[in-house]
Amino acid sequence: MSEANYSTDQPIRTDARAGHDGPGSFSDISYGASQVKRAGNLLEKGDLKAAEDCLRQALNRVPDHMGCRAYYAVCLAANKRKFVTAEKLVKNIIKDNPNDPTAWYALGRINLLGGRRSQAFKNFERAKRFSCNDIGVKALVEQMDSRRGPVISFLPRGNFLNIFLGQIRAKLGS
Repeated sequence: MSEANYSTDQPIRTDARAGHDGPGSFSDISYGASQVKRAGNLLEKGDLKAAEDCLRQALNRVPDHMGCRAYYAVCLAANKRKFVTAEKLVKNIIKDNPNDPTAWYALGRINLLGGRRSQAFKNFERAKRFSCNDIGVKALVEQMDSRRGPVISFLPRGNFLNIFLGQIRAKLGS
């Protein structure tokens, strides 16, 4: 991933000066995490340009930070409507780390923005499954999933009985 350039005017620095303590250092990882949090807040406020700029700056310093790459992909989809590029970026993250809840959440957001609602909710379910210790990702997924809970709570949402009874419940309007 260090070959990609996230900025139109500055190359990605991979030398020791880029992270002050060397690439991949604790300070770089901490910086990447703080930028992801900041960009997430900006995305929630709807300031897509500022979120993208924040992440581009972080990726110039820490090009392999998976959270930054995932949220940058969401910015590409939301701000520039580059759904295919964004999906490829996130799928590369998932290929490297298939249990990353942030990547699955980002893929769900990209699918939702691109109009692929059913695929988005499948990806949100994966994010929820892999986020056993990450309360933030769980909360984001719950916020994105506006569907009611399954009719029979001990069965999975995709179970035939839940689907069938859910359709009946929707027709009855209760």
